[in-house]
Amino acid sequence: MLTALIRHRAGLLVGAGLLLAVLLALAVVAFGGGADVVVYNGRSQYGDEAAFKSFEDATGKQLELRGGTAPELFERLRSEGSETPADLLVTTDLANLWRAKEAGLLAPVSTPALERQVPEQWRDPDGDWWGLSLRIRTPMRSTSVDPKLVQSYEDLGDPRWKGELCLRTSNNEYNQSLVADMLAKRGPEKTRALLESWMANEPRILGSDVDVLEAIASGRCMVGLTNHYYLARELKDDPDFPVAPAWPDQDGAGAHTNLSCVGLVKGAEHRADAIALMEHLTAPEAQRAIAANGEFPANPKVPPAEHIRDWGDVKLDPIDVEQAGRLLPDAVALMQEVGWK
Repeated sequence: MLTALIRHRAGLLVGAGLLLAVLLALAVVAFGGGADVVVYNGRSQYGDEAAFKSFEDATGKQLELRGGTAPELFERLRSEGSETPADLLVTTDLANLWRAKEAGLLAPVSTPALERQVPEQWRDPDGDWWGLSLRIRTPMRSTSVDPKLVQSYEDLGDPRWKGELCLRTSNNEYNQSLVADMLAKRGPEKTRALLESWMANEPRILGSDVDVLEAIASGRCMVGLTNHYYLARELKDDPDFPVAPAWPDQDGAGAHTNLSCVGLVKGAEHRADAIALMEHLTAPEAQRAIAANGEFPANPKVPPAEHIRDWGDVKLDPIDVEQAGRLLPDAVALMQEVGWK
């Protein structure tokens, strides 16, 4: 009987030991210890996991991708400080990556491969961030609308579009960066006048860029404002989708262009592997996977997706990274003041 009791207690100890081992293993995974590179990934909703998987396949390294919006990832990284498990920060919006740099959360990187693959205009002069893709925020029009009627951002404020304009909510980071960039380049008075003209048209305020495009396609709106790649996706699935880009200011500054970028987190535990992943993401194979999503690759050797190849000649107006980043709070305040919901 005593022998049975000892065996029973031993079994409990073994079981407890196994449970503890499992819990420790889960904790390791949860805090990134089981991965070779931990990525705070703002691109998790863009369907280009192939760009990351090809790195795993080529190197045998294990990646952990943690998703979130650019503002969410910035706040998470800032709150974690030196205890963060993140090695890389990937965002879909350059102004928020600039905020991470200003907060001292990023470390400079420069390698021959990165310099070869990313042109100077699409990378930080100090090496704190490197472009992955270009994203144009442009007016959109129904294909039934004369192209001559929509040739600038100002044209969205033409009274002819009263009740016919669709916009995404003002809490969207792409809209906020656009307005911040306008504040930097046009000044507060002209930017306010522009936004007030949009609001005077009593726009439908919708929850996503896709909603805006679908509203235009269905005739609920005639014009709108979205990132270009959302339309690229629609046209890939349906070449007859009745919406067209209205590239703005092609005789002037060009179309507002934001960036999806990657930066090395300061104090990254897996620095060498993280830098290797940065090089991979800007190399042709991964850039082709990103281009398949409809974005323009940052690597000039990789063309846009075939069905939007003719969009590659659009005149671009790169975001003023430093000034737009500083003016994000002013942009949000102005959007609220003019009644952009």
